[in-house]
Amino acid sequence: MSAAFTRGSRLTRTLACAAAVLLAWASATAAGEVRFTASVDQTTVGLGEQFQLVLSVEGEDMLSAPSPVLPALAAFEVLGRSSSQSTNISLIGGQLKKQATVSFIYVLAARQLGTAVIPAATLKYEGKEYQSQPIEMTVVKAAQGQATPMPGGANAPQAPSRIPLEGNLFLSVTPSRRTAYVGEPITVDIALCSRFQVENGGWAELPTFDGFWAEKVFEASRFDFERRTIEGRAFAVAELKKVVLFPLTAGEVTIKPMAFNVSVAQAPRDFFDMFGSSQTVRADSKPLALKILPLPEKDRPAEFTGGVGQFTLEAALDRTSTTNGEPVNLTVRVSGSGNVRMIDPPTIAPNPGLKILAAETKDDVHVTVDGARGTKTFRFPIIPQSDGRFELPPIAMAYFDPQARAYRRLASGPLAFTATASATIAPVTEASGLKVLGNDIAYIKPDVGVLASIPMDAPWWPNAMALASLGVAGLALGYRGHRERLESDRGYARKTRSTALVRRRLHQAEQLLKKRDERGFHAELSRAVLGYLGDRFNLDTHALTRDQLRAGLAERAVAPETIDAVLGIVDRCEVARFSPDDAGGRDLRALFDTVRDVLARV
Repeated sequence: MSAAFTRGSRLTRTLACAAAVLLAWASATAAGEVRFTASVDQTTVGLGEQFQLVLSVEGEDMLSAPSPVLPALAAFEVLGRSSSQSTNISLIGGQLKKQATVSFIYVLAARQLGTAVIPAATLKYEGKEYQSQPIEMTVVKAAQGQATPMPGGANAPQAPSRIPLEGNLFLSVTPSRRTAYVGEPITVDIALCSRFQVENGGWAELPTFDGFWAEKVFEASRFDFERRTIEGRAFAVAELKKVVLFPLTAGEVTIKPMAFNVSVAQAPRDFFDMFGSSQTVRADSKPLALKILPLPEKDRPAEFTGGVGQFTLEAALDRTSTTNGEPVNLTVRVSGSGNVRMIDPPTIAPNPGLKILAAETKDDVHVTVDGARGTKTFRFPIIPQSDGRFELPPIAMAYFDPQARAYRRLASGPLAFTATASATIAPVTEASGLKVLGNDIAYIKPDVGVLASIPMDAPWWPNAMALASLGVAGLALGYRGHRERLESDRGYARKTRSTALVRRRLHQAEQLLKKRDERGFHAELSRAVLGYLGDRFNLDTHALTRDQLRAGLAERAVAPETIDAVLGIVDRCEVARFSPDDAGGRDLRALFDTVRDVLARV
């Protein structure tokens, strides 16, 4: 009995200590209070060795945090920067608590030996200024081995296996060549390289290719990872985009860094974090420097029309004779690989007695990873102004071959045709006089009484067809505007798809209800409500507090009683998910019908 009593006393003291720790933690992170701390992955580094400085901002119901201001780092060099965010939801005393942590991760390298201090960084958040603690570093001659993992807790970057983001998650931008001539194609592969488990993502900084003509080859709609070894380490690599670039100007050209946001899956951290979590991480690429060479001025032919690659030339007339001034079409066809779309029409030498009109251009180009290949066709209408036999000089053009680093000249054979009756037609005469073509007079109608009555009003059907064509054109323009807005306006795209998505989610919730999966039913119902509100009003509902969600809906003219109903539904679903015993005995079908009624009012 005494031993059992002693064990019970120890258990009681342990529980009391745990409760005291939880109460102390809760009081330290009270609503509206922010913690700003600094940490490093090691305090002793070798000269020039990389290490990580992590500035963490932690607070309850915190939506986002501004970037902190780094102090002057005379003894260190900043090599890179990234950020991550995580949210932890817990149920304490029947109340939901949402704790957010934003980590700003800097990669530094030591510049000088000895003891150096990383001064305190500053953060301005909601009108208040916070400072992190300074950190003392020791810099030695030789590197001290591998960086030790960061200790767990709120100040550590939330990454699987606690490995650093730097070097383990990045965008790879790989060109097919780094030196090229103006107009010479460069294939650029953009891929996401990760050693983490990523779920979804989207562009944070879209690729821009200033100074290039860009032709898209491939753009991913989902991740398709394959295993590759990069610098001796295994990565999962997913291609995001592939483009072929044609340089427009010579010089040192830099493709700006691009960025891609991904959600990195997190393992559960404790018993209460049953489902784990995810954090949004930004993967950046490095700037890509390319050297673009100008086309040589020496030995440039006068027939050069801008082509860079390897091409052939064909020229032909569509007829060898014409009459009554009917035009003859000269077709010049340039085929091959290279910057086909950028080739200008060849110059046709003037010919007395002929009027050569401007060329009509048509191209048929296929872009692949090897560049662009196809045909560009120029059609010159030629109108004879007099009769006779006309001979066109050979059609010539030149292009630059980057492999041979020399200009090549192409020419067709001479082309000829004859023209007759091109001038105004003269009266036809015989040697003996005029030629009689018919009777002297032919009456149109001998009796005016048999003439039919012809209405003078215009028929109705051409006007109707014109109106119909205008309607079709209006619909086409409206649809094109709709598609363009879907691609450029995120809020419009979310609102457009909101109805279809909420119907699908409600259907899934109803299926879970039929299977008596109450936890899954409440989770899907909460996802349907918050997802519909977010899509409908372009709100990040999952990152908003209760008060922020209420304010956001009120700003968008949602009725107060509807807002109360929505918040009540969300609260009930959250309680049922995290504390299912509290939701027992309630009519789930009535809750489902209430959700449909409330969303219809929204």
